[in-house]
Amino acid sequence: MNIFLVEDSASIRRLLVRRLDVMPGMRVVGEAAGQEQALGLIRWTAPDVVLLDLSLANGSGLSLLRELRRSGYTGRIAVLTSEDIDIYRRACMDAGADAFYDKASGLETLFGDLAELQPQATAAEDSKPVAMLRDGLTGLYGATALCERLDQAARIATRDKVDLAVYVLRLAGLAELPADVSDALALQVAERLSAACGEADIVARSAANQFAFVLTRVDQAGQAAAHAEHLSTLMAQPFNANGHDYALGLELGMALFPADAVSPRGLLTLAEATAFGAL
Repeated sequence: MNIFLVEDSASIRRLLVRRLDVMPGMRVVGEAAGQEQALGLIRWTAPDVVLLDLSLANGSGLSLLRELRRSGYTGRIAVLTSEDIDIYRRACMDAGADAFYDKASGLETLFGDLAELQPQATAAEDSKPVAMLRDGLTGLYGATALCERLDQAARIATRDKVDLAVYVLRLAGLAELPADVSDALALQVAERLSAACGEADIVARSAANQFAFVLTRVDQAGQAAAHAEHLSTLMAQPFNANGHDYALGLELGMALFPADAVSPRGLLTLAEATAFGAL
């Protein structure tokens, strides 16, 4: 079950992520602290469930609820708030909410209801092959290993009280090239990113024409933006295959931990949606 969190408090989002992560079948696919960003990311991720606070960093949860229903979102919307009084409950249910929970006393009820909504895994689902941890061509981490490493990096960043930056690089035109050329250029992209990687940083190939880079220690304001410029410069240099130069277009998205998101998929979703121009 794919779940999207709309909550302005990073500490509460972190609490929800940790609890949902250990529940079978639950997957947090995105996070947002404000109304406009939440609307764009929910459209991008199409989650099964939205957990929605009423008080947001900008806009309001009630306005977002109404807009989601007006725009045709048919998934489950559960309001999770400290405003647990009848007038708010009635307004939310009238606007299209499926459930209403009090943050102080309703969390266990929320988790129990979500567990009941999660269908039992079938034998076919149980026997799905394990995802490859490394990309077969470049040897970089794949999407599954990226999430695992990013989760570890976020825990270390929290311990050390530093930020980290997640970049998604989408290389326009790579998928349209002949297979041998595309493979040769993908290898060169991997080499350039790996050369720009510090000892603790993470590089991954999350799709055929998409790479991810995690800067695991951001100590100063502007460091993340400066590294984004560095990555752009690296990708702007021509690539070569079979004696011919090739230029690839770059669409780059960035997300910061913990300011933008606290979950691995939340960070990757925001960076990816930005790279694809969904926000």
